[in-house]
Amino acid sequence: MTIIEKINDGIKEAIRSRNQIRLNTLRMLKSKILAVDARANLPDTEVIKLFKTYFSSLTEALEQAQGANRPDIAEQLKSELEIIQEFLPKAISPEETKRIVLQAIAESGAKTKKDLGSVMRIVMKINNTVDGKLAKNLASELLAD
Repeated sequence: MTIIEKINDGIKEAIRSRNQIRLNTLRMLKSKILAVDARANLPDTEVIKLFKTYFSSLTEALEQAQGANRPDIAEQLKSELEIIQEFLPKAISPEETKRIVLQAIAESGAKTKKDLGSVMRIVMKINNTVDGKLAKNLASELLAD
């Protein structure tokens, strides 16, 4: 079953159960797909990229809502993030991320932080489900100034 089929089934179920937050979130995800391809014929890898981008923008919005002391908005965003995570691949552990970063540093021959870009390219080739922010921070710590 493709992601778009799962979303369509989720929309039907949310309508039946009258779960408004889930319904709105799933509709938003579907609209993200339809904005790129009107027939929703995107491969799952492209859909996941779209969802990751949307997930990161919602994460930033959550941080802003918490900073602005808006718990009502923050709670809604947390609910939306949980729903989106159902469609994203499971994140790998920080230990596994560190192992991948070390492997990428060894493969690229990186010595300084100037080589960070080449390290990150290799990290994403090895495993594209790595948390990019965490990988970048780890690589920055491991590389000399």
